[in-house]
Amino acid sequence: MKSLIWIVLLSTLMVGPLWAADEENFAMAHVRFSTELAMATGCIRLGQVMDDSVKDLRRKIVRTGGDTGILSFGPDKMYAQVFRCAGVAAPPASNTVPDIPPPPRGTPPPPPPGVSQ
Repeated sequence: MKSLIWIVLLSTLMVGPLWAADEENFAMAHVRFSTELAMATGCIRLGQVMDDSVKDLRRKIVRTGGDTGILSFGPDKMYAQVFRCAGVAAPPASNTVPDIPPPPRGTPPPPPPGVSQ
């Protein structure tokens, strides 16, 4: 009976790290990359990471707590500004018309001399 308890306990301890690896792989698969800073509008900036491998860059972004990387490229490295966008409220959409004044009243002025219509 004691051996059965030890087997169950050891197997539970060994499976735990596998679940953690699955979570990290899931998070890495959902990292978004862009070179446009506008993609991170409304997100929280967490820092910057660099690497020469996209897979390692994804891993560093996830371990920093991010889900979005804004990329820039150096001669031998890739740099990513790390942002967390999931769970961050998006900026409110603007449904208002910009303040554009109405056109002046009356008839428009004639064209300048020498310009044909």
